[in-house]
Amino acid sequence: MDTASAKMLGDREIGSLSKVVSQYDVSDAYMQIDYQGRPVKVSGLQYSGFLRWFNNRNEGVPGYVTVDPVSMSADYHECEGMIYVPSACFGQYLERHIQMSYPTQMLGESHFEIDEDGKPFYICPVYKKTTFLGGKTVKGAIVADPCSGDLTYYPVEEVPRWVDMVYSGDLLCEQYNWYGNLKNGFMNSLFGKKGCKRVTEYRSNADEEDEEEDAPANDYGYIAKDGDIWIYTGVTSVNKDSSNIGFLLANERTGEARYYAVSGADESSAMSAAEGEVQEKGYQASFPSLINIDGVPTYIMVLKDNSGLVKLYAAVNVEQYNIVATAGTQKECIEKYRSLIGAGVQAAETDPDNLQEKVITIAERELITMAGDTYLYIVTSEQEIFRTGAIGYEGNEKALLLHEGDTITIRYSGNVIAAWE
Repeated sequence: MDTASAKMLGDREIGSLSKVVSQYDVSDAYMQIDYQGRPVKVSGLQYSGFLRWFNNRNEGVPGYVTVDPVSMSADYHECEGMIYVPSACFGQYLERHIQMSYPTQMLGESHFEIDEDGKPFYICPVYKKTTFLGGKTVKGAIVADPCSGDLTYYPVEEVPRWVDMVYSGDLLCEQYNWYGNLKNGFMNSLFGKKGCKRVTEYRSNADEEDEEEDAPANDYGYIAKDGDIWIYTGVTSVNKDSSNIGFLLANERTGEARYYAVSGADESSAMSAAEGEVQEKGYQASFPSLINIDGVPTYIMVLKDNSGLVKLYAAVNVEQYNIVATAGTQKECIEKYRSLIGAGVQAAETDPDNLQEKVITIAERELITMAGDTYLYIVTSEQEIFRTGAIGYEGNEKALLLHEGDTITIRYSGNVIAAWE
């Protein structure tokens, strides 16, 4: 679920609480966290103005909102009054409260999280300079209790496990852009630009005349993995094209980053492809999630109407974004998409120009049946994974003759085998 949908659900939940809605708003800053083993978006309430703060400054902000992106439901949670919050004034203003206690530290922007018991906290990253010209990274974090005002500093390697975001997504994207632009030298980043790359960008208004007023922003989504939140984003060349050369996964708690070389369409192109599939309905695509379906990198997203209600699910092939499946449920969408992948392999077999040839040695082989179709998966001695499309009876017999250690020549597109000998 994208943040816009979460905000809409959160506003509806608060709107049903007359006592709360008259004094407080839900902050637009919904944070993606891992709460008790599941992904949740969370946002604290905020004062709706100076007078609201003045009238309620002794009691504080009474609660926060959580949104479940799976069930698409929102819940309001009461807590002990939060006195030190970003929407308060004077001495209760959270940023001032932290700065007064740590006057010599370079502080980032605080954000709202809850621990595994549902207790609210604000997390403020502490930066250190890595270069004279502006490079920076995180050296620690201050955990602020908004109810009592207690502040605790942790070095980055000692941050509590329940804290999900120490490195913001924007910082992680910025750090990768530094690496992608400068890895071949500063002069190359200015002139030759050989091998220069950056994360994908999103622009809400495609009109180039508005470039200064509507600057592009880093484009990324979230994946909950092993109790942490990872951002993922496409990586593209510095030229303004609509394709990716790979993907970046980065851990918001530890700063660990992983790069995957997968070429294909960028996120904006995939969203446009999904919207084009049902263009007569005028639905809008959410920012996609990157998932693996039968070894094939795939974007999956929801399509919403003008009121923000989810109407359809869409799956778009990363490498061939003309392969699009839509359906009313996620399960049906993935089943339709699997059928399309098989059809795409058959089409590739009839077009030799789309195929590459390679000699591989089989380390492992497996026949897997899904939705009534059989697929052959091969792990090579170089730890590459290839698979066929759906194979019939004749292909099944041929696959049984392959054994571990055999050397074969395959003709393939992406990681999909069209033929072997």
